[in-house]
Amino acid sequence: MSYIAGEYDVAVVGAGHAGCEAALAAARLGMKTLIFSISLEAIANMPCNPHIGGSSKGHLVREIDSLGGEMGKNIDKTMIQIKMLNTSKGPAVHSLRAQADRKKYQAEMKHTLEKQENLEVKQGEIIDIQVEDGKIKAVETDVGAIYKVKTVILATGTYLKGKIFIRRVLQGKWTRWCSCSESIIRMFKKDGN
Repeated sequence: MSYIAGEYDVAVVGAGHAGCEAALAAARLGMKTLIFSISLEAIANMPCNPHIGGSSKGHLVREIDSLGGEMGKNIDKTMIQIKMLNTSKGPAVHSLRAQADRKKYQAEMKHTLEKQENLEVKQGEIIDIQVEDGKIKAVETDVGAIYKVKTVILATGTYLKGKIFIRRVLQGKWTRWCSCSESIIRMFKKDGN
């Protein structure tokens, strides 16, 4: 049974690096925002490699930082070591990389989201994005909660249709750290997108 759970300007689906930054940016611009994570314990989880920086991500983090983002601030609070990479090469490729205490990074980012004005953090899997006349109208969770929204930002990261193989056997539709969403994939296939 579905029910109307609220009305917002922006819904962010996924609470990894991109989702957290998107939700914080929207909320700080004064938009009534909510962010969804399949598990509240998986917010800013860093499942692949618990570091910020390096040759590619370091450049992006600096750009986000210059726009008021949180990744750089959060790693400053939670790093356990920092290292300059590529020092045997020219200065154009030197790059800082900070290794995070994964649990502290996650807890600190979750706390940042929870205390941000205009932002609500929700646990739930989005199973449908409702569109009428080419305009987004709402998102629906796996428990039937419908949130009327004007904009949806999909930032599903590594948890979209994730699978784990142990040897050659598929062990389930999840990753090491969290269950994975397949509902959005089914929704897009159904709608022909």
